[in-house]
Amino acid sequence: MSPLPRLTNFGRNLSWQPKYFAQPSSEQEVLDLLNQYRGRQIRVIGRLHAWSEAAKCDEVSLDLRNMSSIVLHHEGDDHWVEVGAGCQIKDLIRELDRQGWTLPSVGLIMDQCIAGACATGTHGSGRHSLSHYVQSVRLATYDAETGQAVIRTIDTGNELRAVRCAIGCLGVITSLRLPIRPQYTIRERIRYRQIRTLEAALAAEEEFPLQQFYLYPWLWEYAAQHREEDPDNKRSSVARLYRLYWLLSLDLFLHLEFLFLVRICRGWGIRTLFRSILPRTVIENWVVSDTAYKQLTMQHSLFRHIEIEIFVKRSQLPGMMKFVERFLRLGGGERDALSPDLRTQLEPLGILDELDSFCGQYQHHYPICIRKILPDDTLISMCSSDDEAIYAVSFISYARTNDRAGFLTMANLLARTTAALFNARPHWGKVSPLPPAILNDLYPHLDQFKQIADKFDPKGVFRNDWMRAVLSAADASSTLEKS
Repeated sequence: MSPLPRLTNFGRNLSWQPKYFAQPSSEQEVLDLLNQYRGRQIRVIGRLHAWSEAAKCDEVSLDLRNMSSIVLHHEGDDHWVEVGAGCQIKDLIRELDRQGWTLPSVGLIMDQCIAGACATGTHGSGRHSLSHYVQSVRLATYDAETGQAVIRTIDTGNELRAVRCAIGCLGVITSLRLPIRPQYTIRERIRYRQIRTLEAALAAEEEFPLQQFYLYPWLWEYAAQHREEDPDNKRSSVARLYRLYWLLSLDLFLHLEFLFLVRICRGWGIRTLFRSILPRTVIENWVVSDTAYKQLTMQHSLFRHIEIEIFVKRSQLPGMMKFVERFLRLGGGERDALSPDLRTQLEPLGILDELDSFCGQYQHHYPICIRKILPDDTLISMCSSDDEAIYAVSFISYARTNDRAGFLTMANLLARTTAALFNARPHWGKVSPLPPAILNDLYPHLDQFKQIADKFDPKGVFRNDWMRAVLSAADASSTLEKS
């Protein structure tokens, strides 16, 4: 282990220099490192594809990319994979596909490592998040009696619910067990003219349970990417052509348009793009079946960006999307965007002056993606819920890294207002500007998670400053309730 130059995440909104850095290749090496640096703050960095402070650590940063084994198991009707924590999702998916299998849920991108994706609640659409499916983990932590580093297997009860999405607070995950299913195909089509409204998009879910849909800003209408499992389980003859169309026209050309308009033209032309050009350039009702992971993923990481994603229950979604439109109109310069009734709702938050100052400071320039996630059996993933499905609403900016002030102001105000009005939760792995006390209010099981975290890590060495503040808020809340 040796001092390292500064670490920088994919979005380049975070940079830090740990005192020590290591890339262990085995569980024993992880244990040796934990023993060597007992008492120091220790965090795993994953693949640095998060925008939140989840990976940030000033003392000991671990990179587990060398721990990427993939072993499939089959026992009767049970099929699962044991995968090293540092394995990139794309490598896991391709190896599973080579053997005719896949994961039960696949997110939009595959650049993260599997442990990091589970630890922050990464999700796709129409399924549970990846965290929900974790069956067991091997965890490097400290023995409470001896103080020595040990490996523990967690596979039952609330400890499993906690470790499924733990944001690194219980210890160093070295491997995970996940269920697998036979590879399958998804039939997809895009519709805009037959959708246009949120109500129409939601009504299509029964027929297309894996769909995701989009709100076009400045047009304020919806388009849907309808998806369902293909019962014939066959790739379309035009699947390769469809993939080429997606790569060239959407993953590349459309994003180059956004980059040009945002970075060169300073936002000029964005409204024209959404109102007049984009709806006419997407090919509608082209029905194509292809391998599941190819349909479910996009190449978002081709261009550097920053993102906030907020999560609300189904019952709150219509009201929140109406608010989102008014909120973004305000940012775009419409001073009367907030109705008197809405201003009355916002007044108790003490935020109206900030909202008025926000007027004209930010023009949103990217389609707002909305995805349904089934309730997770976890303690603190964004989709942990005892009743309703959750909807993830994503806001992405391709502004230059030195020109993000408007986006960051937007993200801060959006998170605070939607948390207060709709109990919206920000993604643990993306821009997460909420104060710890508010996060505590949004997660009813956070105090239970804190108790388990204290059991595994009583000295808090696996918590960075951000997570220490979040869990301290849970302590404060619990103390108030008891008093």
